[in-house]
Amino acid sequence: MRLLSAAWVLPVAGDPIRGGGVVVDDDGAIAAVGPAAALRESHPGARLEDLGAEAILMPGLVDAHCHLEWSCFDGVVGTRPFGAWLREFMPRRRLMNAQDHVAAARHGAVRALRAGVTTVADAGPTGAGVDALAETGQRGIVHLEAFGAPAGGAEARALAGAVAERIGDLDRRATGRVRVGLSPHAPYSVGPRLWRALHEQEALTGRPWMTHIAESPDEESAILGGEGPIADLFREAGIAIGRWDAEEAGSVVARMDAHAALREGLVAAHCVRLKWPDAARLRRAGVSVAHCPRSNVHLQCGTAPMPALLDAGVPVAIGTDSPASGGDYDPRAEARACAALFGDAAPPAAQLVRMITRDAARALGMGDRVGALEVGMRADLLVLEHPDAAGAADPSALVLDPAANVREVIVDGRPVLSGGSPLRADAAEIGELARTIAARLR
Repeated sequence: MRLLSAAWVLPVAGDPIRGGGVVVDDDGAIAAVGPAAALRESHPGARLEDLGAEAILMPGLVDAHCHLEWSCFDGVVGTRPFGAWLREFMPRRRLMNAQDHVAAARHGAVRALRAGVTTVADAGPTGAGVDALAETGQRGIVHLEAFGAPAGGAEARALAGAVAERIGDLDRRATGRVRVGLSPHAPYSVGPRLWRALHEQEALTGRPWMTHIAESPDEESAILGGEGPIADLFREAGIAIGRWDAEEAGSVVARMDAHAALREGLVAAHCVRLKWPDAARLRRAGVSVAHCPRSNVHLQCGTAPMPALLDAGVPVAIGTDSPASGGDYDPRAEARACAALFGDAAPPAAQLVRMITRDAARALGMGDRVGALEVGMRADLLVLEHPDAAGAADPSALVLDPAANVREVIVDGRPVLSGGSPLRADAAEIGELARTIAARLR
């Protein structure tokens, strides 16, 4: 049993504790949280580890939406409208072979770990994140992406069966901290027949689902009218586009709702192009939103109506997306971007911190295990170092300050990163492979 003490402890589930501490059981669970002095008295057998006067101890960060397999795409496709970006991105992603996807996912996991992320919600076409997260020691859900807009039900069922088989293969490789989920990529790339067939596939029942919804004006044009840059690109490539027919034009969310595609537990990334009733539709369906502000800016999608979503009671977390669209797997940087984007209407620092910890964990269905410091939860911890920690009045603001450095990351009570260096993965080898892939993609 260990007692970790710091200048500040941010339980997230409660008020910050100056001179706080966390007691960690030998099995990696949190045994107590409170003032360090009181914990020393109540747990005299615990080994004291004083993290110092510059340390902030808090839950490990939770990235509500990212793509580890696109970690080598920094700066490859510059900022432009979504359809034009997709036209540049698609041929480049085809340059990656199976080994590249594995190497890129490993690189993405290391980058996330260095940013203080202990739980990753990944979506990718191969599921390479399963092995990557097992290697780094992080926790996560790896959502295997599905694609297709079949014209008939038999074809849709066959595609859904193939997806289920691939997920079964990933299950056999997953560790206890990594779960395999499903990601119908987006409504323009997955039609309603396949969406329904995936829901009806018994082997996929009860799994976490993630998707992209209402991300851009180009998506809206493709789904509502079968026109625009995405529709043109798919036609040229001979790819069927998802069409969600409805009696009324409505919105993308309204059409998906009419086809019963919105279900309890679904995490929907972006949700930029929402019309007035859509927030209520998402709330009624039990859908959570992963807000990715830097990606939305990079792809010129517009500004997601985050305040309206929150007012409607929709759970909103923050995701980093990927370097392919301006992200870098750093939820704190994404939270700062969110604050800059909304200005005076932005959530306060403490709420932004919740959106990259507890709220993100809850959106992923993991709020009973991670995202906050409470007795019985897993000891997934982040130690930040800030020179002004001891005298700070608002430690949440320090958490978001770029001057706060990630010093240590702990998962299940065991360190997985110290001093910026992963303790279980060979960061030098992973970085060299990633540089090779990145050079080929440019």
